[in-house]
Amino acid sequence: MRAPDVQWRPPRRGRLASARVFGVLAIGLVFTVAPGDLAPAAWSGPDPGTGRALNGVSCAAAGFCEAVGYLGDRALSEPWSGTAWSVVRNPGRGQSSALRAVSCVSARSCEAVGGYGNSSGLSGPLAESWDGRAWSVVPSPSLAPNESALNAVSCTSATSCTAVGYSGDRALVESWGGRAWSVVAVPALVPNRSALNAVSCRSGRSCVAVGNYGSGTLVESWDGRAWSVDLSPTPGTYGGLSAVSCSSARSCTAVGSYSHGTGSGSSGLGQPLVESWDGAAWSVVPVPRPAVGYLYGVSCSSPRSCQAVGDYAGSRGLDQPLVESWDGTAWSVGSA
Repeated sequence: MRAPDVQWRPPRRGRLASARVFGVLAIGLVFTVAPGDLAPAAWSGPDPGTGRALNGVSCAAAGFCEAVGYLGDRALSEPWSGTAWSVVRNPGRGQSSALRAVSCVSARSCEAVGGYGNSSGLSGPLAESWDGRAWSVVPSPSLAPNESALNAVSCTSATSCTAVGYSGDRALVESWGGRAWSVVAVPALVPNRSALNAVSCRSGRSCVAVGNYGSGTLVESWDGRAWSVDLSPTPGTYGGLSAVSCSSARSCTAVGSYSHGTGSGSSGLGQPLVESWDGAAWSVVPVPRPAVGYLYGVSCSSPRSCQAVGDYAGSRGLDQPLVESWDGTAWSVGSA
């Protein structure tokens, strides 16, 4: 399994061992942290060289998608024309930068987020905007002078986007109004060891973000006026949520993992976690559980249809794809 990196994420053995679902495409994730190491650390970008990975994708039409990630030590995007993918090196910031997520509302409007770092150890959030011709870096504020990054973004229009991540040891939420990003106040948590890993917005007045708070799950919701913390259960002694998908204001599904570890190496032996929002409360939903497994992405087309993806430890100790499906009644393990 990988050494701790950035913010809480269930551990995985390979750099591209898992996938995150956006619509119908699955793209590899990169940034992970063991559940026992819950406080965000300094952002670490990819090593210089020719390494290449894609972390997120968004499709605005059948003939247009944007995937983002990194190439060597620079931010990367790959547009899909309907027939082929092409490579675009993005402007980026600092000496090392990477994009983690992207949301497109049209072929002329995309917002991508991630993080950057430099040789002095400073790091910060990275935001880039696509206008149909080129990517440009857009200033993105943070709460701390270093150790900040944006992990996810969700846009409902060209002038309404929400991005989430962390700044120092606090959850970070930023809002895009069409011209600039601004920090949005979130509830103060004591202690402040929190991070947000994913966000799903149905409209400018309805968003749900998930992540971790201390050693447990964290869910926050936006009602158009303010963010508030929703109570969310945490099985075991360690847990966190990696992804969320809302098919309506009364139906959201979040996935992640939990364990019964003690904060040492045993805390890495996690099990898949699925939680559901019914409009009134979050609850844990039973799922088929391999001995060791994690869920990293989820996409719901309706309250009765969801797909969640991740990985599990195979018989030879190698990561194997994990796919679970929801039919409105129960989760079942599929094949990948």
